[in-house]
Amino acid sequence: MQTIKLPDQDIPMNFTQARLTAVGKADEILKTPVIVAWKDDRTGKFAPEIPGGTGDRWHVYGESNEGMLELQVADAFHFIFTEAEGFDEPDTNLASLEDKGTKFLCLNDACTEEDRQSWILSDGMGG
Repeated sequence: MQTIKLPDQDIPMNFTQARLTAVGKADEILKTPVIVAWKDDRTGKFAPEIPGGTGDRWHVYGESNEGMLELQVADAFHFIFTEAEGFDEPDTNLASLEDKGTKFLCLNDACTEEDRQSWILSDGMGG
């Protein structure tokens, strides 16, 4: 995995600014960058949060899930990216339905007519 350190700015960064900086740099290197894992040294937060995961588990996850570029911003923020070009985009044509208090998602093409009527007769939001 390639690692690039981006210098600190004159103004102290917060997580949002660091993420925007990292994404901007990743856009210069990868065609379709996606963040796989990250860590904020200042707060100790990281993602993904893996139950029982400690230390550098977030980093191991990033490497193990096709992470190819790590950008370290201001010696405090770390972002692992992968190249998403060529990935299949999910069908996000979903309906949110409710059946006797149980909420679930249904692909519009997979919903039964009864499901559709339930969705249409409600507020259009599936419940």
